[in-house]
Formats: sequence, C-alpha cells, structure tokens
Amino acid sequence: MKLTELTIKNRTVILVLTAILVVAGAYSYSAIPKESNPSVEIPIFIVNTVYPGISPSDMESLVTQPIERELQGITGVKEIVSTTTESFSSVVVEFELDVSIDVASQRVRERVDLARNEIPPEAEEPFIVEIDLDDFPIMTVNLAADYPLSRLTEFADRMKDDIEAASSIREVEMIGELEREVQVNVDLNSLNGYGLGFGQLINAIQGQNLTIPGGTVDVDKFSYLVRVSGEFERPEEIENLVVARPMGEGPQGPGLVYMRDVAEVMFGFKDRESYARLRAYKIDENGRTVDLDDSEVQDNQVISLNIKKRPGVNILQSVEEVMEIVEATALPPGTSVIITGDQSEDVLSLISDLENSIISGMLFIVLVLVFFLGLRNALLVATAVPLSIFVGFIVLYSFGYSVNFIILFSLIIALGLLVDNSVVVVENIYRYREMGYSRFEAAKLATDEVGYALIAATSTLVAAFLPMTFWPGIIGQFMGYLPTTLIIVLLCSLFVALVIYPILTAYLVRLDNEEKKEPSVFVKGIGLAGIIFLAVAIGMANFTTLMVSILVIIFFFVTYRYLIKPAARVFNDRLFPRSVKHYKVLLRTLLKRDYSVRYAFLRNTLALGSFTLAALFGVLGGVVGLFSPASSILLILAGIFGVIGLLLIIFHLFEAIFRGRLISVFSGIALALFIAVILFFVSLGTEVTSTEWVVLMMLPAVLIIFGLLGLIRKTDRPIMLTDNRALLLNSTMGILISIFALFAVIPSGVEFFPETDPSPIIVELEGPIGMNVEASNVIAEDVQQRIYRLIDEDPNVKANIENIQTNVGVAGDPFFGGGAQSPELSRLTINLVDFGDRAEPSALTLTKIRDVVRDIPDIIVNVDGEQQGPPTGPPVNIEVSGPDFDEITRITREVTEILNEASVTGTVPGLVDIRNNVSGGFPEYRVLVDYERASRLGLNMSDIAQTIRIANNGLEASEWRDGEDEYDIVVRLRPEDRQNLESLRDLNIRTADGGSVPLVSVADFVEGTGLGSITRLNLERTATIEGRAMPGFSGPEVLADTQELLAEYRDGLPEGYSMSYTGESEDQEEAFGFLTTALLVASALIFLVMLAKFNNVVSPLIIITAVGLSLIGVLLGLILTRTPFGLMTFIGIISLAGIVCVNNIVLLDYVKQLTDQGINKLSAIIEAGTIRFRPVLLTALTTILGLVPLTFGINIDFVGLFTSFEPNFQLGSESTAFWGPMGIAIISGLTFATFLTLVVVPVLYSAFDSVSGRIKTLTE
Repeated sequence: MKLTELTIKNRTVILVLTAILVVAGAYSYSAIPKESNPSVEIPIFIVNTVYPGISPSDMESLVTQPIERELQGITGVKEIVSTTTESFSSVVVEFELDVSIDVASQRVRERVDLARNEIPPEAEEPFIVEIDLDDFPIMTVNLAADYPLSRLTEFADRMKDDIEAASSIREVEMIGELEREVQVNVDLNSLNGYGLGFGQLINAIQGQNLTIPGGTVDVDKFSYLVRVSGEFERPEEIENLVVARPMGEGPQGPGLVYMRDVAEVMFGFKDRESYARLRAYKIDENGRTVDLDDSEVQDNQVISLNIKKRPGVNILQSVEEVMEIVEATALPPGTSVIITGDQSEDVLSLISDLENSIISGMLFIVLVLVFFLGLRNALLVATAVPLSIFVGFIVLYSFGYSVNFIILFSLIIALGLLVDNSVVVVENIYRYREMGYSRFEAAKLATDEVGYALIAATSTLVAAFLPMTFWPGIIGQFMGYLPTTLIIVLLCSLFVALVIYPILTAYLVRLDNEEKKEPSVFVKGIGLAGIIFLAVAIGMANFTTLMVSILVIIFFFVTYRYLIKPAARVFNDRLFPRSVKHYKVLLRTLLKRDYSVRYAFLRNTLALGSFTLAALFGVLGGVVGLFSPASSILLILAGIFGVIGLLLIIFHLFEAIFRGRLISVFSGIALALFIAVILFFVSLGTEVTSTEWVVLMMLPAVLIIFGLLGLIRKTDRPIMLTDNRALLLNSTMGILISIFALFAVIPSGVEFFPETDPSPIIVELEGPIGMNVEASNVIAEDVQQRIYRLIDEDPNVKANIENIQTNVGVAGDPFFGGGAQSPELSRLTINLVDFGDRAEPSALTLTKIRDVVRDIPDIIVNVDGEQQGPPTGPPVNIEVSGPDFDEITRITREVTEILNEASVTGTVPGLVDIRNNVSGGFPEYRVLVDYERASRLGLNMSDIAQTIRIANNGLEASEWRDGEDEYDIVVRLRPEDRQNLESLRDLNIRTADGGSVPLVSVADFVEGTGLGSITRLNLERTATIEGRAMPGFSGPEVLADTQELLAEYRDGLPEGYSMSYTGESEDQEEAFGFLTTALLVASALIFLVMLAKFNNVVSPLIIITAVGLSLIGVLLGLILTRTPFGLMTFIGIISLAGIVCVNNIVLLDYVKQLTDQGINKLSAIIEAGTIRFRPVLLTALTTILGLVPLTFGINIDFVGLFTSFEPNFQLGSESTAFWGPMGIAIISGLTFATFLTLVVVPVLYSAFDSVSGRIKTLTE
C-alpha cells in the first residue's frame, strides 16, 4: 500500500501528529457538553389559548376549530390533535420530519395570526410553544421557611429573577407562591342599592390612576416639565374615589358615592392556583446522603423553582451556575433551601457508570492481550482504544455533538472493535519480525498484506451501521447517535491501525529473543525525575490518590510478575500451540470426504439441495404468480422439497450426534452444566419455570443419549453421509432449525424498549372536572398520608426514598398543556436514592405504592416511573372515533369498564392504570338570555357576558406601583357573593339609558352539566383509552392480551365507529419495520463491499451465510438468559452482522492470497485457519470482554478508588437494564460466530469450491 510506505517515510511527522491528536482529543472531551439524553429536534408545536369563563363546547367552536382549520392548510402537516377544556384550548400540530423546524414555526405563526381574526377579541392572545425534549427542569430549588409564605414569596421571586438572568438559563417556573394584588371586593347589595354597575367603578379607578405629561414651562434660564400625577401611592386611596354623583336621594342620603360605600379595598393575595410541599427523609451533606431522624421528618410548605436551561448548554455548567446564585443569595434566618431533581447528578452518575464500564472493559481486553501478545505488545495494542476515541471526540466536538448515554454506550460497543484492526496489524508485524525482517520492513510488508482486508472489514462494519443513520421519527433521532458514533470511531480506528500503528509497532515491538537495550544514564535520570515530580504533584493534590496509586502499581506488578506472566508463558508455550495443533487436526478431519461409495454426491447433498430447490421453486412460484395461476404447482413443489430437506436435516443432526460418541456425551455434560449455571443466575432476578428447565435440559439429554447409543454401535461405517463437510453443514443447519423451534416452544418474550428500574416514581392524581384546587389539595394530602404509612411500615421502601415532592394544581405534562393551571390535577414526585443504595428494586417500591393509592373514589390515579430511552406512548393506547361524540363517550366508558375489570380480575395480567380522556361534565350554571327583552332595554350579549365575567372572575382595572413592583388592581364581587349562585340573579346590568335592571329580568337560569374536555384528532372528535404494564410485564404481551379481550367488542361496534391501537404498539411497528429494512439494506451493502474485495460471488455468499447462522448464538443467549426480543436486541443483531464479517474477511482474504501463490485449496484453507486462529480469537474475545462490564453490570468506581479508596463495587446498574439485551445479543452471537469463522466457514468454503468445481466439470 502506498499509504504504508508514505507513513513510514514520514514517521517523525506521524509521531508528532499522534501527540497532537491526543491533546486535541482530551481537550475535546473536556469541552464537549454533557447531558443524559440525546438532544432531539421534532417539528411539533402547541398553540395554547386562554378564554376565561368559557365552557369546553364554546371553546371548541369559538377558538379550537378556527385554529385547526388554518393549521390544516399548511403543507407538510402530519397530524393535528386538540384538547379543549373549560377556558383553555390546546392544539398540537405535528409536521413530517423532513420539514424544517424554522420553516414549520414560521408557517404556524402566520396561520395562527390569520385565525386570530376569527377568535373573539375577549380571548387572550394565542401563544405558541415549540416542543423541545430538552425543555424539562434540570433541577428544582425548594424554599421553606418558619415565617409567613407571603414573605417567603418575596425572596423566592428575587431568587427567580437572579437565576433567570444567568446566561445558561432559559426559564424559571415558580409553584406554590402567594401572589399579591389590590382587591376591590364589591358588595352586591350596596352596588344595586346605589344603582351602579361595575363599569363605573372601573372607570373611576382608570380615570384617577394616571400620570399625564403637562408640557413644559420656561422660567428664567430653566425649562420645567409639568407632570399631572394621580397614581395611587397606597391602596387605601382607592376607597376615597368618587364613583357617582346621585341627582336625588339615595339609600344613604344625598351626596357623593365613594368607592368605600360599595366595596372593600384591601392589599391581599390572589386566589391560590397551586400548592407545593416537600417531605425529606434524607439530605445531602458534603456529597453523602444522610438519613434524617424521625423527629426531623415533616411536611414543609415550600415554594418550588423549576429551572430550565437553554438548548445546547452544558447541563453541568447550568447547574453549577444556579448553585452559585443560590449560595450567594442572602436569605433571612429560618429559611432552608432543598435541591431536588438535580439532573446533573444523574448525568454525572450515568457518565461515571459508562466511563467505569469502558475502563473495566479495557482491563479485560488488556488481560486477554497479555496472554496472547505479552505485556509490551498488549499495552501497545490497548492504546488503540484511547487513540481512536480521542480522534473520535475531535470529530464529535467539531460536529457540535454532546456527550450522552447513547454516545458513551456506542464507545463501549466499539471497545473490542477498536483494537481489532490494531491486533491484526501488530500480530502480523510481530509474525514478520519472527520471520527475520527488520522493524520497518516488517511494518511495511505486514501492513500491506492485511491493509486492504482491514479496509474491507471496516467497510462492512460501516455498511452494517450506515442504514440506521436514516432512522426516521423521534426514536430514530434518539437512537441515531449510536450508528453515527460507531461509524466515526471505527473509521478513526482504521486510521490509527494503518497510519499510526505501523510506526509505533516498529519502534516498540520487541521479540522475546531480541537483545534488550539498556537506556542511558541520562534517560534513566530524566525518567526518575519525571516519576518523582508526578508523585509529588499527585501527593500535594490528594495524598490518598498517591497512596492508592502506589498500592495499585505494586498489586499489578506482583500479579503480573508472579501470576499473569508465568500463566501467559505456559499458555503461549504449551496450551496455545497445542490448541492450534488440535484445531489443525480438527479442520483436516472436517474437510475429509469419501466419494467411493455409490451415490455419494447425492447422499451428501440431498438435504441441502432439497432446501435449495425449495427456495428456487418458491421464488419462481412467487414471480409466476404475478401473471399466471400455474404458480401453485411451483409452490407445491417448493413445499415438498422443503419438507424433505427439513426431515433430512433433522436426521443428519441426530446422525452427527450419534457419530460423535464420547465427544457428544462430554459435550452434553458440559452443556448441561453450562445451562444449569446460567439458569441459576437468571433465576435470582427472573422467575424460571419448571417447564423451561425441563425443555432446556432436553438439549444436553439428547446429546448424551444419542452419544451413548453411538458408543454401543461397533462399526465406523457412515449411516448416510460420507462427507464430513456435509455432516458439519447439515448439523449446523439442524441446530439453527432446532433453536428456532425451541424459541417458539419457550419464547423469552417480546418488548419494545427494555424495562429499566424506574426513578423517580411519579403519582398523578386527576379529580373530576370542576374540582377546585382546595379539594385537590385535600386529596393529595390523603395520598401523602397513605404513602407515609407505607414508609413507616416497610423499611425497604423507607430506605429507597430520599424525598417526596407534592405539586397541586399544575398540569403533569410539561409539554402538552403548556403548563396551564389545572386545579383538578396533582402530582407527587417520589425521588429515590442512587441505584446502588436501594434496599429493593424501585419497580417493587412502585408496585407497593400503587397498591396503597389505587382505591380513591372518583379519582384517577396513575403511578409510573421515569425510565431511560426515547419518549413513547403507553403500551395500551386505544383511539375511539366516529360521527357522534355521545356514542364515542359511551363506547369509551364501556371499554374502560371492561379493561378495569380485566385488570382487577387478572384476565389481562399486568394491565394497570386504565384511564380515558372522556372526563365527566363540567358543572354549569347556564344563563339563557331572552334576546327580545334584552334588546328592548338596549342590552346585547356582550354587555351581559362581560358583566357576569367581571362579577365572577374580576377585571384588572389598573396597576398599583410600589417601587419597582407592580400589582394588579382587580374589581369583582366579594367572596361571599361569588360563592352564591343566586347572587347572579340579582346582578344589575347597566342599560343604554344609564339605568340598570337585574339580570333575572332578562334571563333564565338553568343548572346543568357541560362537556369536561373535548379531544379531536385531525379535526374529528376522538376519545382515547390508555393503560400501562406493571413492572415485570412486557408491554407488547399486555397489548396482545388486551386486543384478544376486546376483539369481539371491536367487531360489534356500530357502523361508522372504529377502535384503533396506537401509542407504543404503533411506534414499535414503525421501528421494527425500519430495522428490518435496515438489516436487509445492510446485508446488501456488506455483500457489495465483499464482492468488490473478492471479485467473486462465492466468498460474499459464505460470509453472509455465516452472518445468518450467527442467529443460533443470539437466540440461544436470549433463551438461556430469558431476555425478551426487543428493539435493543434487533440493533444488536444488525451490529453483529458487521462484526461477524470482519474476521471472515480476514480469513478468506488470506486463503485467497495463499491460493494466488499456487498453494492448493485444501492446504490453503488449513494454513489460513491456522495462521488466523490467534487474531480471530483475539478480536472476538476483545469485543466480547469489552461488552461484559456493561452487559452484566460490573461496576467499579475508579475515581472513588483513587481519590478516597472507595471503589464502591456493585453488580448491576440502571444502564445494564437498558443496554443488557443488546450486549447479550452481540456476546452470544459473536461467541457462536467465532466457531463459525474457525470451523464452519473454512468447511463451507471447501464445499462451495467442490460444488462449483463439479458444476464447472459438468458444463465442460
């Protein structure tokens, strides 16, 4: 390769470049923003409109529908969903993903402006919210005090302003505060007695509370500004305003009517819209979680500040900035600050877990490399990982990415892959050095020999991941970081292997018999001085770190010198050469064949040939069926040959076991022990049924029984197969069929995303429509007491809970609803201790909490937990639509009843939290105006409605300024009049001639019930029913049971009505559909890459076959570990497709090189297998061991180890639950694929060669 020659000529430049890349990579990692979840942009907007005092049905016609009609006309709209409640309209518009967010935003704003002309002017201006999945609170600052809440509100408001002024903060929401206002509470009797209306009171306030410029006056040398000021200095001044000058005698006698005569003015508080409380069981002291004494545990009424950062800002920087502001804020004695929901702690914990997994994986990899390559070469190869990652971080940083758990896990997947290329290069250079070549000559020749194969192998990996970069939807944007990161670091590893490593290997690799050069005294002195300086610097920074470092160095030195090195010497001098020798004998044996018997070719190829014919007839039948009914004959033939092939394959599998004799017996015993150990560990966390034990133990039983039967048979004469190649290939195909059958008999289940341990636990309470915030607060307190009793009774629950935060009157969903006040809603956030400190799985704690809060009359209770992964809908999500909303409501309630009963009785196991969005009617007091009587008096609907609204909700007449603060002056009826429906009847309405008439004289009053909320999907009324799966139950399985339960009911729906299943099932169907396409496209791309590399069809077909056969390992791993097949498993299979190709390409490429040199095919296959035996094992083991820590949750806190001598070792983590299925798929698949590469692929290559040779002979 010219590249290798160029790098060796410019080796000094390469060494300097390497140093620059290391420094730049370290800087990029330190500077790149850190966050827990990937930043995802989705073109979804919410248009929220408030129209106080308007019923849901009126809001729908007056506000929601005009907005919907305008939005519907925008190009690229995918879906419009609206929810209309009392006084509030929310319209959600989702665009296709190919629509630019900026373009979509502009179009939505333009259309909303047009719709504003159709909306009543009394409605508030619609405000548009752009959905941003980063728009969640990064932390909550809770203020509690032993002085009045009104005073605490002042300090909280100042802190809110200070935090919002920070450059990294976008918004601060305050919950639980008391807002002051100037209240003008009107006495209805007095107002009617004087014959006055609200308009006169409002005009009096507005006419007085003014500051008007009066021009300028020039006096002598100066110009004076004249300012006419009537602004109120104190609220009490409002009482002295004259509101009327009666012409005659009034009830109170002649004279002026003052505001104090008809209203009471007070500087009070607005009606409470929310409550916030906090109960802490543990607090953080100097980075440690400390339990509070029972006497210190109490409910604190708090004011909560929910803090949101700006998009793209480092969350760690944002939290640090907020904490500095909080600590710098001067608060009076008796004030306490409690931080909850600190997302930076989760980010740091997540990053720490994944970084520790990377380090643990690296240690495993180095240990394996030491055994195969020795310490010096192992450390050299291991440096490929940080080098590739550093270069990768430079690219990621330049692309504007942030570090999140998807990217970090991508690096863990890549751990073993990153050393694969370097292993092949270093091992080949080492082999050339042993052959007598000089350093740089060996580097050039060895790299040239494997260079193109490595490029092809890396290209197949890139081809495997490339289709996933086009994953559509929110899930695609979320998971798209995985293939992108892998492609980047894999290309970086190829660059490192082909450009940097030939130089480093040439300088650093030393043969065992090579004379060791002693460094000069000067070099030794410089090295010693550097070590002393480093030790002093570390000791001054942290003496514990120095001591631990010394102990670790001593431990590794002793372990390596007296344990690893002798074991590695025995392994390399004795065990490994013997293994290679036995492998060579095995390979030679498997390649033997005897064609001296009659019909030998037919006997050996009948089974696989039948399958081939079945496939050909099936394809031909499908093609012919497009234009002719004669295809049925071809399909029948395909079925016949398929059955013949299947029966023969199973027969040959038993024949192979039979002929294996002792090997089969010992294999059966080993497999039985292996299965027993795996199932034992699996049973510690998941129930393994007796049926599963029996079925799985049948596998080794068959091996043992038929192996013993083979021992009884005296003759070695073959039963049917005379070609060992056919015996192996038929057996492998039989194993594949058996594994699929086993997976069908005892399936491990299906899931969408893996279920992780929930944290925090969220309890959402929804009361009937119309419930006020005070009543909701009482319900929330009752739920709190239930949870408190559970905590007192269950020590495990108490140990798990850090604090409980209660918010009353605030919508639970931060996106849909836009934070609108919802007095009937409450939300309890139960924050848990760290994963490693939990006394029981938090899923069990969640179940216990659900059990104690589920039976609250007339309250919908939803208990759930936040989990890793992209946002998806609930497992059960049913949309009911049709022409009549009353009928939709009836169907929805019936289905909800059926599901509730199924949940209670266990008919649908695991189904909980059933709810629908068809709420009960909002209680209404309808005012039916007699238009004829009203018009005779000069009244119109607007005058009447405005008077009623002012009386009940009030009107902001003006503002009172107190220094820099401004307070609303609100005019409305006093509380005792507002709380009496009969007061409305006596309300005076001002007529056109200046008089007034009671409302009852122009209107009738009817108590009734209106719609609670109205949901529309694409401009049609739709109702939704949703349910969730309990922890430990698969969402897809719960949905399948639900669909089976409702199948008969769904078939009997009235004409024009439908029930459709959406939510998680819809997302899963789309995701699995895409991944199926991605797998097919990846396979095609891999095939094309290999076709270009080998310039023939046979080798690519062999490797693609090996990829398919690797499913044996994947399915067996899922069955044994009882891991459900889900999205992460599917991604693992696609990743495996690329990984499996790498070793096979290197192996077959070497076979091709040997045959090109004139060596016969059989010798070339055996020689290539022998030479590539070590690198194949090495690359497989490094990939597998790199994934072991995260897959099985082996977690050591290396930072804690070196800073405070606290390694905090734990088995299992939150990341393990999410990524474990993918790791299991890759590990189990790659383990079996290694056997395929070393045994099956060489045999398959030989078989293909024989068949192609026979075909060539026949054609000639």
